[in-house]
Amino acid sequence: MKHRLFSFGISLVMVAMAFASTYNHIEQEKPATSAPAIHKAKATETPESGSRPSYRIDATYHPERDEVTAKMEVTVPNKQREAWREIYFHLYPNVFRKWKYGEESKPSKPGHIQVHQVKVNGQPVKEKLVRDEIMKVPLREPLTQGRTARITMDFTLRLPHGGTRLNTFKQTAFLAQWYPMMAVKDRGGWQVEPYTTVGDPFYSEISDFTVTFHMPKGYRLISTGRNADTTNSVVTVKQDRVRDFVAVLTKDYRKRSAKSGRTDVNLWYLPDMERSVKPLLEAAVQSMDFFGEIYGAYPYDEVDVVLGETGFGIAGMEYPGLITSIPTMATEKGIQPAVSVVAHELAHQWWYGVVGNNQAKEPWLDEGLTTFSEFLFMKEKMKSNEQEFLRRATQKTNEIHQAAGITCVDTLYSYPDMVYGLMVYIRPAAMMFELMDEIGRENVLKIMRTYYEQYQFKTATTQDFIRVANRTAGKDLTPFFHKWLYFGK
Repeated sequence: MKHRLFSFGISLVMVAMAFASTYNHIEQEKPATSAPAIHKAKATETPESGSRPSYRIDATYHPERDEVTAKMEVTVPNKQREAWREIYFHLYPNVFRKWKYGEESKPSKPGHIQVHQVKVNGQPVKEKLVRDEIMKVPLREPLTQGRTARITMDFTLRLPHGGTRLNTFKQTAFLAQWYPMMAVKDRGGWQVEPYTTVGDPFYSEISDFTVTFHMPKGYRLISTGRNADTTNSVVTVKQDRVRDFVAVLTKDYRKRSAKSGRTDVNLWYLPDMERSVKPLLEAAVQSMDFFGEIYGAYPYDEVDVVLGETGFGIAGMEYPGLITSIPTMATEKGIQPAVSVVAHELAHQWWYGVVGNNQAKEPWLDEGLTTFSEFLFMKEKMKSNEQEFLRRATQKTNEIHQAAGITCVDTLYSYPDMVYGLMVYIRPAAMMFELMDEIGRENVLKIMRTYYEQYQFKTATTQDFIRVANRTAGKDLTPFFHKWLYFGK
């Protein structure tokens, strides 16, 4: 979810509404008796897997009490010179215990996560809540470079109703940021930015996952990994080299599938969404084909598109290997299938999923490049040209900067709701189209391809992007980016 009007991705109509509002005329259970089905994405296996965190989660879903009980083991390598004396984890479900944000996004029933029996290398330790959603796990001895720590814990997740991203709706549970997620330690230290409903305050590093779900009869699993085409009560999914692991447990959703190259594209929908299924599945395949051709191959075997209007911020989010979208949206031609939302969230598989960035500190870097990607797809494949809209929106950002000093490279916490969309999504997209006018379409796409190749499965920064652009273009584009992103002269 982006914020109140950007929760559906970057719907042009929603953006226009935001624009107009600020410019007068113008988002431990018992083991099952049957053996688990194991689904593994072989294309992502790599020999260097021991150099990144590895999660093993065994979870049981109890729909009658909106609860997940689980055991988790995470193996953590230290690749840095500095010895670690503690490791931090995000406990995002705790923000739903005592809601501190807008009333429009307040869950109708609270939720939380409770962690217990934490051990490091088999020895009990006492975890500490630094904030409701941040947990510190102390290490009995410093973790030095080249060594690993094995952290185990049990947790109980109580699912909210109507929660943002994390939610239950009828016979479906949306499990987003649902387990204790290890924080990133980078040059700036442990990154434990606070939660916010404006934008995506999530920053995680590439990890490997093996996740087992025990589900009641009739439920099926949709997830970051390759899905089990079964309603077996126990399913194990293994997925390497992803930033997060999301799951949808459902008895209600139906599926239609197609292919984009070697990638299975699955569209999941509820019965009353039938009219949107064909056009959105076609749009999903077309956008995956388009982004794969202009940027580089999608590295996983499968991607899922889950349609839903099942809670504030559920429909219109990106996760590794899975996106959510609304089925329809309002347009100048009336209610239409939400093609641009699907295209936007699928573009995030490249910008956020494969090439990562700190979404709290530099949100423009994934959202701006994703919005450019979406607009380019809509222009070249759907014949929807929004250049005049981008021009007017750019003028509005100039006025906002002059009045408040806000830029495109501020942190997530610096933006008022309406300004966030214009500065983080729209102006950077306009910037990339302007760059195409200056150096040509193919040169801009060469920059994007090179950036994708150099930073896939890594974390990039604004300066990394500018450095790649300069080298690839063979000229100093720094003044151009300084003007657009920093509002320099």
